[in-house]
Amino acid sequence: MIKNTMIFTLGNLGSKLISFLLIPLYTNALTTTEYGVVDLIATVGTVAAPVLTLNICESVMRFALDKDANKEKITQIGTNLLLIGMVVGLVIFPICQSFNRISQYSVFVYFYVISLAASQLYLCDLRGKELLVYYSIGNVLHTFFIAALNILFLVVFKGGIEGYLNAYIIANILTATYALIMGKGYRSFSFSGVDKKLLQRMIRYSIVLIPNSFMWWIMNSSDRVMVSSMVGIAANGIYAVSYKLPTLVSTLTTIFNQAWSYSAIREEGTEDENEYNNKIFRTLIGIVMLIGIGLITFMKPFLSIYVAKEYYVAWKYTPFLTVGCVYLTLATFMATSYTVHKDSFGYLFSGMFGAIFNIVMNLALIPLIGVYGAAIATCISYMLVFVFRLFHTRKYIRYNIKNKEFIVGSAILILSACLMFVDNLFGFTLQCALMLIAIYSFSDVWFPMLKKLLKLKGKQ
Repeated sequence: MIKNTMIFTLGNLGSKLISFLLIPLYTNALTTTEYGVVDLIATVGTVAAPVLTLNICESVMRFALDKDANKEKITQIGTNLLLIGMVVGLVIFPICQSFNRISQYSVFVYFYVISLAASQLYLCDLRGKELLVYYSIGNVLHTFFIAALNILFLVVFKGGIEGYLNAYIIANILTATYALIMGKGYRSFSFSGVDKKLLQRMIRYSIVLIPNSFMWWIMNSSDRVMVSSMVGIAANGIYAVSYKLPTLVSTLTTIFNQAWSYSAIREEGTEDENEYNNKIFRTLIGIVMLIGIGLITFMKPFLSIYVAKEYYVAWKYTPFLTVGCVYLTLATFMATSYTVHKDSFGYLFSGMFGAIFNIVMNLALIPLIGVYGAAIATCISYMLVFVFRLFHTRKYIRYNIKNKEFIVGSAILILSACLMFVDNLFGFTLQCALMLIAIYSFSDVWFPMLKKLLKLKGKQ
């Protein structure tokens, strides 16, 4: 697991760092209205890609990890469904014409969705074949292409919205090509000899995840569509920026969860499975709470120098989103139990539970308190998914939250989030004091890890 974590860190941390550094470029090259439009298109693409391909990339990754898996046949099925999705995806053109904000960009939306689906599929193919180094390099290359092309199209050519979308489309195509070559997926370009039974099993697993993807889209992105509609496209541009820092919580721990999924599959059925899972879970709680508290503490001073002046107001929504992302990260860890047991219905039920609450709260709160309503709805829905999975996964693993990391961490996290609205030096001082308390309280989590890392570094 340590080896896999280091490999995923190589790919994810490098790529996310580049993405993180691109935000000042976007906020200076695009107006709040333009950024709202591109975020809206990206939001649509996130849900359209899995729908067109029946979310087959999830099956390609998971089924290839079985001991008796025929990886070439699995890739062939994924490729065939991608090719069919390219044809079905032509419906994007008339759909885009129905929305004034993005009607003129329908060609870009189509190629954005198709290229995104292709890059996701062949990167998942690398993961399923356990070519993790190639997978991590693919992530880094993807973000490097995005960065280089955005600088070219936005800064040099002043391409605006079209330049931004062109950068992403070309980056997706280049990444898909790289993954296709490294995973030898090009051998799967054939409609003959498809294993129909395997096809049915893979579709049965992945098709349930389509509504699950839609439910997560509702929780993660539908609030942006509602903010655009009810408040304005410029407000959505600011809200989109407010999402960037809180999602660092889930980004950093996604590295860990990706590596953990491999270990969890291998550990299935062992005598100490429950104890082992909870030991790792407790460590994750301590780490993610510290990250969340640290982000909340330094959010305002950092945003003041990180984004253009008109985007600074985004700090007002970040406390809610950061708290929500912390609990979402813990919920994602517990969802590994669904992956191990191929329980796609577990994903669906938990996603549906959070999504229904999210959309009801958005409809109720956004007209009353504007963008705050969207942030609060997202926060509470993430927390509810965490509670749902805590109980629903007990048929596999009984996750324990009766520990210092969860109880003390939750109290400090929420109190620190409230102190963000005490907009003076006193409030910031109290936040720093709380962070120091958290660092001391969780020293038995992070200090042994630091000692081990320093020991490994010394051996090198």
